[in-house]
Amino acid sequence: MNKKTKGLLEMLGATFIWGSVPLMGIWSNFPSPVFIFFRVLFAFPFIFYFVVKRVSIKEFLKLKPFWPLLISGIMLGSNWIFFFWALNLTDVSTVVVIYYAGPIISLLLASIFLKEKLNIYIITSVILAVLGVVISIKGEIKANLGAVIAILAAISYGLLGFFSKIATLYHKASIVTAWQILISIFLTMPFLFLNEWELTMQGLIVSIIAGIVHTSLALFLWYDSLNYIKLTLASILQYLDIIFAFVLAFLFLGQVPSFYQILGAVLIILAGIISTFKEMK
Repeated sequence: MNKKTKGLLEMLGATFIWGSVPLMGIWSNFPSPVFIFFRVLFAFPFIFYFVVKRVSIKEFLKLKPFWPLLISGIMLGSNWIFFFWALNLTDVSTVVVIYYAGPIISLLLASIFLKEKLNIYIITSVILAVLGVVISIKGEIKANLGAVIAILAAISYGLLGFFSKIATLYHKASIVTAWQILISIFLTMPFLFLNEWELTMQGLIVSIIAGIVHTSLALFLWYDSLNYIKLTLASILQYLDIIFAFVLAFLFLGQVPSFYQILGAVLIILAGIISTFKEMK
């Protein structure tokens, strides 16, 4: 197996795993912040080990500046809370389509505040992403609250990408990820006492799998794939998450995406692909 094939397989593995994340949140039967707490709690030891082995504990503890790590960590926890909350209110297809407008929001914010060049590719991507979200919501008028929460998830996802970009100007990407996970533990911990929930064996097992497989393993596959394939290609392949999420929701939950959701997904994926063109120039 050549290196490019290995990278592609790792990236496909990561996108498939992330495409199945909605199922884990639903199957846990936990309130969204409680599920996130257990997910990041079980993920952190593996991610921390990966970072220390790959970098060093000394570099991990170099915190200056800490503010982009803190804000991006808050955004990580927030976007996941909104994402899984939305899944409790509406179907997977609606939530996933809206959520993946997040990376386009990151690009727009970077163009405005980080003075990155605002070109025709970014403008086109933003227009397509907005259309994709509007069309997807049009097909689910009855699920307005779920769609609104999904929009909040997309916005916080976009802010996560923006502040992560700032954080990686000062820290290695793997260190940023580890701190985001750690901060998310403390962010979601209070919800253990604020929400009504019951610790079940099913919920615990699902959360452990989500932490180890859907967070730690998927991130490892993502980072390792970047050693063999270009970030531009990886960014395009990441949008396979949407397709995998659609298929898995149909197979395991019996949810059939509507015409509007499929059209919205096509526009969001197209926006994501076009947004990568700026990296090729």
